[in-house]
Amino acid sequence: MSRHSIGICSLAVSFPKLIRTNDYWYDKSRELAVQQKSKRVRLPRTSQPISNQDGLEIWSQEVAPYLNDPFRGNVERRVLSQDESSLTLEYQAAKEAIAAANLAAEEVELAIVTSLFSESIGFGNASLLARQLNLHCPAWNLETTCSSALVALQNARSLIATEEYRNVLVVVSHIGSGTVDDRDTLSWSMGDGAGAFVVSSLKPGQGVLGTKINSATATYGAYSHELVTDDRGVPRICTRTGDNASMLAETAVDFVRSCCEGAAKAAGISLSSIDFFAFNTPTAWYASVCSRALAIDPERTINLYLRYANIGPVFPLANLYHAARSGKLKENDLVLVYTNGAGATAGATVMRWGDVALGSIPAPPIDVTPEQEKIRLAGLNSHSNDKPHLTEIEHLSRENIFAVKPEKRRQILETFLLGWLTTNLQLPPNQLAPQQSFAFLLDSLAALTFRSRIETDLQVQVPMEKFFGDNTIAQLAEQILNQLELANLIASQTRNNTDSREEEREILTL
Repeated sequence: MSRHSIGICSLAVSFPKLIRTNDYWYDKSRELAVQQKSKRVRLPRTSQPISNQDGLEIWSQEVAPYLNDPFRGNVERRVLSQDESSLTLEYQAAKEAIAAANLAAEEVELAIVTSLFSESIGFGNASLLARQLNLHCPAWNLETTCSSALVALQNARSLIATEEYRNVLVVVSHIGSGTVDDRDTLSWSMGDGAGAFVVSSLKPGQGVLGTKINSATATYGAYSHELVTDDRGVPRICTRTGDNASMLAETAVDFVRSCCEGAAKAAGISLSSIDFFAFNTPTAWYASVCSRALAIDPERTINLYLRYANIGPVFPLANLYHAARSGKLKENDLVLVYTNGAGATAGATVMRWGDVALGSIPAPPIDVTPEQEKIRLAGLNSHSNDKPHLTEIEHLSRENIFAVKPEKRRQILETFLLGWLTTNLQLPPNQLAPQQSFAFLLDSLAALTFRSRIETDLQVQVPMEKFFGDNTIAQLAEQILNQLELANLIASQTRNNTDSREEEREILTL
């Protein structure tokens, strides 16, 4: 990438006034909150080996502490009130970003806008926002899901580098609460917000140094979006978890590594020289997954999921804003921003942070404390005091199983499976039996983690459909045992054939 000193010169964020806590769902539907009777997501039915066992193991270890929490790490969300909209949030953030950059309206020469799940179906807010801001420049709608802000920055920088424009306004919003059904547990993770920044020339050496954008179409179908009508007959987009949700976990580590390493290479630096990392964090454990994947100190990043939940393309801006406001990110620091847009693009950008002017401070959280927002890597802190003692589910290997008599093998395997389920689902030991079916027992997140544990310990591939519906724990144990015995038989025959060939070579030699 050519060395133009172009980047973010001002940054502002805007959030709704209403903060919704978990009590909202307890009051609205206690049964849903307690029992998690959400729509089951049927993951792809495949018995093919997982391509990145290392990556899925990292993801599974970091998600494990949240399996005991019915809200999966969600604490607070900012959601629109009746007198707010995506446009009002965008306007507030954009107005503050322009003012912080000391620009007049006529000095903004281009506006790039992402209105993810705005009230207007079919068009984004670019033209409406430009008119409300009294801008007379071109205004474009750009969307690539959660990577929208990063891709907009790439476009703005390139256009300024070619001297097409001098000052470009980028605005992104995410109105997730309006697209989900309160009866669906996906609603627990959706928040609303907006962010804006101005891109222009900076001091020499500052600004964007390198970018890497990759396709993320492997995760297409992780979410489904349907056009529905509400009780008043008003059409809206309804978002649900899709059939391809498992790919979000299976590709997470690969995407963050390839994008971040590619951006660092384009910038001519190493990841170890980065001062601060800003990840978009669609789940409570995503910052931990990214930290583990890149082998970085969690102190070099930030996790605001507990106070904002999933705010999509706004997250990297919120992370940069709060990091700069708190002093974690300072002028001339090297910062890497990573985003993963489900079904669209994943990308990373390395910047040398400038003297970025900031907009007003958002309202603080109600209950979330700085201590709660500290990132703790579960995979490296497996002996946490908050974690139950796992005496009944210590690691089980093939060797452990074949070390006992054949008639005892199924029993030890069933004990292992029952132990994992009772511990991670926080169920009384006497509540589960081998004939228990998986119907209403596992959601897609728990099933994927359970499968990962089995495949890691026993080195055997299990199709996802075995963890759903009327399939029982006993049937799962039988399937696993049959596969293990077949693999053991094949290995034994291979050893016998090798020994025979060795004997023949010895005779010939003599």
